[in-house]
Amino acid sequence: MDDPNQAGGGEMFPDAGGSGNETKRTTVQDEVVSSTDMDQYRVLQLQRHAVSMLSFMHGLRERAELCDVTLSVKGKCFPAHRIVLAACSPYFNAMFTSEVREKGETVIVLQDLEPNAVEAIINFAYTADVHVSEDNVQALLKASSLLQLQTVQTACCEFLESQLDPSNCLGIRKFAELHGCFDLQTAADTYTQQHFSKVAQNEEFLQLSCDDLIGLIHRDTLNVKSEEEVYSAVVLWIKHEHESRLEELPTILEHVRLPLVTWEFLTTKVADDNLVTGSKICMKYYNEAKRFLASSFHPQLQGELNVRSLPRDSFCQAKYIYAAGGETAPGRCTISSVERYNPLIDRWTSVTPMRSIRRGVGLATLQNVLYAVGGSDGLNALNCVECFDPQTDCWRMVAPLLAHRSSVAVVTFQNHLYAFGGYDGMTSVQTAESYNPSVNEWTLLPDMNTPRSMAGVVSLGNHIYVIGGYDGANDLITVEKYNPVSKEWSSVSPMLTCRSMLGAAVLNNKIYVAGGCERALCLASVEVYDPTSDTWSLACPMNRPRNGVGVAAVGNRLYALGGYDGMDYLNTVEVYNVVKDQWTEVASMETCRRRFGCCS
Repeated sequence: MDDPNQAGGGEMFPDAGGSGNETKRTTVQDEVVSSTDMDQYRVLQLQRHAVSMLSFMHGLRERAELCDVTLSVKGKCFPAHRIVLAACSPYFNAMFTSEVREKGETVIVLQDLEPNAVEAIINFAYTADVHVSEDNVQALLKASSLLQLQTVQTACCEFLESQLDPSNCLGIRKFAELHGCFDLQTAADTYTQQHFSKVAQNEEFLQLSCDDLIGLIHRDTLNVKSEEEVYSAVVLWIKHEHESRLEELPTILEHVRLPLVTWEFLTTKVADDNLVTGSKICMKYYNEAKRFLASSFHPQLQGELNVRSLPRDSFCQAKYIYAAGGETAPGRCTISSVERYNPLIDRWTSVTPMRSIRRGVGLATLQNVLYAVGGSDGLNALNCVECFDPQTDCWRMVAPLLAHRSSVAVVTFQNHLYAFGGYDGMTSVQTAESYNPSVNEWTLLPDMNTPRSMAGVVSLGNHIYVIGGYDGANDLITVEKYNPVSKEWSSVSPMLTCRSMLGAAVLNNKIYVAGGCERALCLASVEVYDPTSDTWSLACPMNRPRNGVGVAAVGNRLYALGGYDGMDYLNTVEVYNVVKDQWTEVASMETCRRRFGCCS
């Protein structure tokens, strides 16, 4: 190794100013410059040089000196330098360097462009600056798309995206499509779907073609509070040009989910409009909706399950997460308290407690009402059911379960509640039942293939999945799904790990299960089920193990709440980011709880 005292040492130089035999020697310390500093210095030099060159060429153009080409647009002429235009625009580069007629011409005529837009683009070529406004954005975007100036095109697209409004989003979407601006087209399309109800009140909506209307309303991602909004928008569109558009109604109705409107709306508003009921072809959709809605009142009637009877994504979008009941320390105390989490502000707030203390309670929302089903009061398995209306801030009792069920798995599907398995005070059971709020009545369903308590449950697509749990002797790895139309059970691929007291939720059309326990081991692991391939895979584990955990999805995030980590009851909450495959903590619940009801 070099002697450190020598590093950066100096050289000795004779002083030319010395006299006689005297020699003056000076030690000069080398300046050590890192390669990074040199690179930055070089970049700065290049930037200054480029700015100076462009500024000089811009001055030449303004004085019309050394210009070798003129762009002519609608009679207006703009002198410029070929080399500058070619360096900035692939369009001009190809024109001036290929064997085309324009290569040797001194005047280039540009068709179908606006003079002010071309002038702005020429200025950009010399100055790297462009001003985008409402007055010039469309002409500028058209010109920059043709002349292939990506930077100007991006600036125009960003400006238009910032101007999106229910009155113009359809026009911007069409304009973006015509000019190949796919990011802007996607942004305008997403905005249209998110604000559909307001968009439908504007003139642009009424001017849509039939194909464009269908392309909009057929989507699961259309953001509406109810299907009544879609039907009403279609009626407005038809009536705008009644005679010519009425013949399109049967084609459009194929994509309106009439089975999801209310019975009152169907039999009054839809019937009174006479648009649907006045057409023999359209009547099949009306009758289909009547049969489907009637099956809610008369379970022996089977409504057809197809794309028109499947809720749109927005019908299932949750704003809050509820945590109800459970057990807490000290002494595994059973509680009745309820709290609600708002992800937008990352805050938990208490709401009115349940009438009964409950642990192992099933919790689900149906038609904006929260239902607490079964559970245990610490001594006995319960069959009582109560529901909470956030509008009145009150709990009320509804029809009890047909069987006592603690540690029951409860989920919503269509307009019914479903309760699977549980512990009846003696053993884990395999019975199941469903609740119809229209008639306040529970009905027995076919038994599951396996007795299960402390299981997870979700609805996805046309099926309900019951996952893991405890059969009275062992924690389970098996999963089975129920078809509410055929009333049949079938098995799917088992999980990778046996688990009971787990949490489960659906996110991005996949099933996530988190935590739980395998015998005495508390689990932090997370598994993901893909129904298209019938396979399970591992996701990033939670930051800590949690059995008796609550899991819920809101937006594009998965939340894991509370539970027991093997030593302590938890009130902490962590959220899973699918893109990053990462869990991070958010605001904690007010109460440490385990084996509680949880839903979004």
